[in-house]
Amino acid sequence: MKRTVGTAIAATAVLLFNVGSTGGANAATDEFDRTELGANWITAGGGTLHIVEGRLSADGTPSEPVSLAFHAVPAAGETQEVQATIRWNGRNPEHSAMSIALRADPATQHAGVHFWFTATSMGLSLLSWDGTTFTPAAGTDKYIPVWFKWPDGTTVRLRAEGDSYAAYLGDSPHPVLSGTFTEEQVPHTNRYGGVHGQDDSEAPGGGEPPAVLDDFRFFTPVND
Repeated sequence: MKRTVGTAIAATAVLLFNVGSTGGANAATDEFDRTELGANWITAGGGTLHIVEGRLSADGTPSEPVSLAFHAVPAAGETQEVQATIRWNGRNPEHSAMSIALRADPATQHAGVHFWFTATSMGLSLLSWDGTTFTPAAGTDKYIPVWFKWPDGTTVRLRAEGDSYAAYLGDSPHPVLSGTFTEEQVPHTNRYGGVHGQDDSEAPGGGEPPAVLDDFRFFTPVND
């Protein structure tokens, strides 16, 4: 995710970064403890995300179009949450982004809403199926600076409820980003969650490769 950016977040207690959501019946979970992504994932975009040493990697994928993967198990309802654990692998990517996504529908080529991040920036965006266009949520800037790199092992979370979307770190109840999309933009009937990745390291000024992801969870929360 190239370029620099708009408003801010600050790091809080490390404990909050490392604890994910515990409520909800998981529709999809993946620890990536194998060598191949496999039939449980639907891939699209410019490259293919893959598993390296038990984690989901976008190393070697194009800067653009970005690469997409969606879990084949849908959520049970319209309200959805997705989360994953960040592993930096000693890197400080400024342009190479990863994301978690929900409200996608591979059958209609709808890539859903993504909470994307690098070591220095983040955003809440609707991503086009061809992996070339990011549309920021209403109420958010396209690129938002991260003033303090999140600790290794931080859990990133994204929740969709109605037309509202909120991104969180760890178990904090306070979103780092929140915005809206209309139902016309993002149908509430879209039930799939997933990720995106892009490796800008081969592009001029692209910096280091992206983080990797672990501990993927996608579900409809209890009582929703």
